[in-house]
Amino acid sequence: MRYSYKAKKNSGEVVQGYIEAENRRLVIGKLQKMQFFPISVVEEAGGKGLQAEFSLNTLRRVGLKDITTFSRQLSDLLKSGLPLAKSLEVLTKQTSNPKLLSILRTVCSDVQGGSTFADALKRHPKVFSDLYCSMVHAGEISGGLDAVMERLSNFLESEQETRSKFFTAMTYPAFMVVVCILVVIVLFTFVVPKFQTMFEESGAILPISTQFLMGVSRFIQLWWWVILGGFAALIVLFRHYIHTEVGRIQWDEFKLQVPLIGDLVKKREVSKFARTLGTLLANGVNILRALEITEEVVSNKIIAKNIREMAGNIKEGERLSARMAQSPHFPPLAVNMVAVGEETGDLEHTLNRVAQSYENETERAMKTVTTLLEPMMIVVMAMIVGFIVFAMIMPIFQISQSIQ
Repeated sequence: MRYSYKAKKNSGEVVQGYIEAENRRLVIGKLQKMQFFPISVVEEAGGKGLQAEFSLNTLRRVGLKDITTFSRQLSDLLKSGLPLAKSLEVLTKQTSNPKLLSILRTVCSDVQGGSTFADALKRHPKVFSDLYCSMVHAGEISGGLDAVMERLSNFLESEQETRSKFFTAMTYPAFMVVVCILVVIVLFTFVVPKFQTMFEESGAILPISTQFLMGVSRFIQLWWWVILGGFAALIVLFRHYIHTEVGRIQWDEFKLQVPLIGDLVKKREVSKFARTLGTLLANGVNILRALEITEEVVSNKIIAKNIREMAGNIKEGERLSARMAQSPHFPPLAVNMVAVGEETGDLEHTLNRVAQSYENETERAMKTVTTLLEPMMIVVMAMIVGFIVFAMIMPIFQISQSIQ
């Protein structure tokens, strides 16, 4: 249950906040441990205020941008010498996302109640990932939480920038697909039927291409609801299939085999692998735990399986680079760079260089894919429209010649 409290510090300052606890007595106990004198403790119950907050929370989720901003601001506050609890209290007054605000209030109360920052974050796994919590835990143990938060901010900003570039690159091809579909729908539902009426009145024998086109047009007009329903059912079944263990593995395997797309996926996953593992190692997380977290961060299940096997081999004394070399999904350049990092004892920095290199490679691969997709979409659209125009003009020529 959630309680709002008002309490007085030894200095006389009055503070307010929220605490999650099973009952009011436990809240008072927590406040006393924090050396606060409770003035009022009120249970958060139903009412318009709670309903309004719940409504906002459900309408807006906590995105990567929100977490990145929070991490950067917390890093700046900790570097300025502000204590963690006070920094979190300040951020609760600056956060605009209502859902994140509610979570930060709970985290702040837990920290003030004696919980570690990492443990407080772990209670919200949908917002703060295992990677995030592990790095914070390492920072608390080492006493360098401010430096860890800065590294986390850099890591999240890099991830956000990569995602932004990907969506920007795919915007134009997606727009072309939508335009192509809309043009075809307009032609089949409005243009072709008008010609169809004219051809039927003329009584002319129509070419096979025109008959086929008008048949498709009639089918779309009569059974459009079946087409939409079938398309929606296919999407639902496909999404369900790729969320099963077997389906996800087969889908990820298929993506790796597709020309150009497979190369893009590999480079993207290698950069995520290197960036995540390097960041974790730099923050003092042991390599086995770091590989376990990295496996969860990597999206492709085939490559994630390779990472899981790496952890098993490292337990037996094998080098990371040796196991990477046995996988067809890790390029020789990445393997050799990791091998050099192991030899020099500077693996974490080498992995960050690998990540930077393959993030650049990913960006170039995305540009190549989108550069090829754009003319392909134009050609496909031109062929569809050209076929429709040809199928409609041919009977007109035949009718005009028969009249002459």
